Amino acid sequence: MKRLQIKCLSWGSISKVTMGNPNAGFTEGNIQTAKKIVAPDGSAFNYVSGQCQRHGLRERFAEIGEALSTPVDGEVETTLGDPLNYIDDDLFGFMIAVTGDNRKRTSPVRIAPLVSLFPYRGDRDLLTKTRKASDKGGNMVETEVYSAYLRGGGLIELDRVGKFDPSEIKETTLEIQKEERLRRLNLFLDSMMTLWTGGKQTNILSDISPKFIAFAFQTVKLPFLLESVSCDTKGRINAETLIDSITNYSSIIDRVIIGTTKVLDSSALDAGVPEAIEVLPMTDAFSRVKEILSTI
Repeated sequence: MKRLQIKCLSWGSISKVTMGNPNAGFTEGNIQTAKKIVAPDGSAFNYVSGQCQRHGLRERFAEIGEALSTPVDGEVETTLGDPLNYIDDDLFGFMIAVTGDNRKRTSPVRIAPLVSLFPYRGDRDLLTKTRKASDKGGNMVETEVYSAYLRGGGLIELDRVGKFDPSEIKETTLEIQKEERLRRLNLFLDSMMTLWTGGKQTNILSDISPKFIAFAFQTVKLPFLLESVSCDTKGRINAETLIDSITNYSSIIDRVIIGTTKVLDSSALDAGVPEAIEVLPMTDAFSRVKEILSTI
């Protein structure tokens, strides 16, 4: 009976960037900066924005042949605003504000920035733009780079995916078929597991797909896992913090699925976890989440 009350799927994850700048900031002189947020103690932490990740997810959708909503030009570019037929309008929402058509859909998929767990150390990569056609020499260009464990996460409002309010669509149909809803959710999960996006990928290739992830099926919409996953500088998962958080929010949790890889050391979880938690290899964890979604 409790399964019928599940309203969302939330997750917290850790990615590893050995060296990169997948989401650049402003250009300062001849320096391409990396996006950073400053903590209360003055330390700067690199991050990959939620917008960048959503862009990457859309790219994954397109790569497998999924039809995406066509961009519509205007004072503010939008899309067709057709969530019945397009996965991105359904999952990521839209806002249309033109004469005779004012509709908005808030995204049921919420994405948190991927934020480095440790401060930025000021590293830069020096590039030279050579000019072989003349003897004028080359231009020196610097790019901020970093090596980091990035913590991110998100939340999917399962009770809103594939379901629409009359104010969101022009059609009278307010819900897609369950099979199509599950297909869209599975496609999102596949794209998240293989997420690869960002700038500087030609010379500074980097991977931001999750190397550790914890999913929670919940009866209350709360992204509590965002601050619950962490690791030390050696890549060892802090199991105590994660288990403590899951225990504290056990009243709103149906079950937890944890996905691991050998890139990060999750051996601390081997000591035992509560009954509601399943610890699986990454691929199996995503498959298990899909299996549970099919029963909701």
